[in-house]
Amino acid sequence: MNEKTTAAVLSVLGFARRAGVLLIGQDIVKSSLARRESLLVLFAGKDTSFQRSLQKGRYAEKCHLLNPPGITEAELSAAIGSRNVKVVALPLRSGFAQRIVQLLAEGGEGIE
Repeated sequence: MNEKTTAAVLSVLGFARRAGVLLIGQDIVKSSLARRESLLVLFAGKDTSFQRSLQKGRYAEKCHLLNPPGITEAELSAAIGSRNVKVVALPLRSGFAQRIVQLLAEGGEGIE
């Protein structure tokens, strides 16, 4: 993923945070999935046990997982104005999620 695409994805996540749509952290993501919300889940950094549990667990059909290369924990945290953020999510029905998928598709990256 190029720098322009990375910056655009981080910008969309910042807008989503300000709009109150962004879900931050494992516990919030898991509780939203338990309420049967369909989510686009983004991970910063390396593959985590939480990511593997979502891929193989009971919520696998309710979430689309992304681990965009080039987005670090520090960059993600700075973009959303928080600290030590490793996972965020957006409702799939939101325009923010659709825009991120579009940006990644244009940047040559796909959904895992």
